[in-house]
Amino acid sequence: MAKEADKRDPDLEESVEDPDAAAALIAEVTASLSQLAQRHNLDMLDYLLRMANLEAEEHLRLRSKRRLS
Repeated sequence: MAKEADKRDPDLEESVEDPDAAAALIAEVTASLSQLAQRHNLDMLDYLLRMANLEAEEHLRLRSKRRLS
């Protein structure tokens, strides 16, 4: 478990200030990683990354919809 904590990027954690920023970053990163998985025929990874991307985008979509109300 201690090794997992060592892998954290403190700069990344500090730059993500709120859940919306985190969701936007996750959407961007998962889209890129999904393309990489597709290129290398990593079908299950591609599927999981696309699902994570959809979840992040849905969070952002719902959040912006609530702000308009």
